[in-house]
Amino acid sequence: MGSFQFRLARFQPASSLLVSLIILTTIFSLIFLFKDDLISREKITQNYYQNYLNSKLKVFDKIKQNKQQECEHQKKEKIVFEFEKIKYQFNCVQTSLFIQPKPTRDKYIAVDDIHRWLDLDTYQQAVVYIKSLAELPNSSEQAPRIAIALNDIDENITKDFYGIIITDYYFDIKGSRKMYGVLYSSFDNAREERNLTYRRAVVDNLEKMHSQWHYLTHSQTILNYD
Repeated sequence: MGSFQFRLARFQPASSLLVSLIILTTIFSLIFLFKDDLISREKITQNYYQNYLNSKLKVFDKIKQNKQQECEHQKKEKIVFEFEKIKYQFNCVQTSLFIQPKPTRDKYIAVDDIHRWLDLDTYQQAVVYIKSLAELPNSSEQAPRIAIALNDIDENITKDFYGIIITDYYFDIKGSRKMYGVLYSSFDNAREERNLTYRRAVVDNLEKMHSQWHYLTHSQTILNYD
């Protein structure tokens, strides 16, 4: 009995030591794991912050650029730049030859004052003045023209014309050739005209050729992504 108690007394300290070692090992393991997790999180945070700073520097560079030139270059209503966690954007507005909405299907438009419909002052250099259809300039669907009639015209058209004709006088086209575009008239020229045909591409190309894009003041915004 005495021998058993002696062995039990020796076993208990050894057992306690083992348990202590296991506990300490577990604690140190948890500490190292927690430390590694903290280091990993810190690296992620630093990387996120670094990307944010880089994005911010790029945005500042864009802000310093000429927004008017960017509008003229991109020709869009909204210009957007995205850099990682930041989006920078601003708006542009277009002005063109067409003050009123451009024609979408009408080949003849009755007007009282053409200057309420077309910005002829800004694009005066593109206007050709004619006294007969023979004076119409060469044109195409890709390169339409603008002509203003200075008097009555009632004659054959000898070549196809693509573009806009403006008149305050009697105007009638005859012959085998056609005009593709829109006739603006303050004189009552409303009638079925076989030689006059609306063509959308002509109107669209006139707008592209005679339009300007402007930066909309105070429209810039900076958005941070979450």
